[in-house]
Amino acid sequence: MGPGGPLLSQSHGFLLCKTAWHSSHLLGDCGPCTPVSTALSFIPVGMAAPSMKERQVCWGARDEYWKCLDENLEDASQCKKLRSSFESSCPQQWIKYFDKRRDYLKFKEKFEAGQFEPSKTTAKS
Repeated sequence: MGPGGPLLSQSHGFLLCKTAWHSSHLLGDCGPCTPVSTALSFIPVGMAAPSMKERQVCWGARDEYWKCLDENLEDASQCKKLRSSFESSCPQQWIKYFDKRRDYLKFKEKFEAGQFEPSKTTAKS
């Protein structure tokens, strides 16, 4: 494709989208305009974003799993079925994000309540 058209190539099951600025003109049309000389993004080919219904099912499964963890004082063994449902209802990247988000929210909750205890190695430094 010539100048002004998207610069696309398929490689190893991913769509490579290269968007570049040149003389105040955006070359390509592959995503949000960002003021960087070259932006690369990798989009898995054939993976569509979850529909609204699928997102709602995912969020519901996440909420049920988190509720179980709260009710069982973080004893994940009591929530295996709900974890399985959560994992089968959500994209893998979302699961990773939600797990990290929960850890952060629990840390923040303890910190704000004054219950955070730094580790001995952290306290020494």
